[in-house]
Amino acid sequence: MQKKISYQDVIKTLKLEPLTIEGGSFRETYRSQTPAQDASRTCGTSIYYLLHAKNISAWHRVENDEIWLYHAGTPAVQLLLFPDGSWQERVIGINLSAGQTPQSLIPAGTWQAATLLDQSPDSWGLFGAVVFPAFEYRDFTAGNSAELCAAYPEAAERIKQLKL
Repeated sequence: MQKKISYQDVIKTLKLEPLTIEGGSFRETYRSQTPAQDASRTCGTSIYYLLHAKNISAWHRVENDEIWLYHAGTPAVQLLLFPDGSWQERVIGINLSAGQTPQSLIPAGTWQAATLLDQSPDSWGLFGAVVFPAFEYRDFTAGNSAELCAAYPEAAERIKQLKL
């Protein structure tokens, strides 16, 4: 019989650390050595990203394209607010018949937040995030849900329901 894996096991095994600017835990697993076109950064980065129970990936945007990848555990609900004023909700997981998707492309400049589908105390979800060109903290902007509700009135109710 296989032992049930806890979020503490995942943190320890993958050597994850708290991601204080966003929430959750992470570890950068790859940073390309190939220079990007502007040469001040490299072509891409990849991280492990873990959410636990009621933990959230708080509102933020990155100035480059990002791809979230589902790895294990509980799927996540991701809310995206696009620069053109539109919005979309996605569930990142492997239950394709339920409309989940194992990866999610977040275009550059898109506001994003995520929470686990199951927020019970033992739940956890492990994801990957890949950013092209490479992620740099100078490209990260934290968001405010009240301001985003005002800027995206059609998504305001869903923003409030998800408690993001």
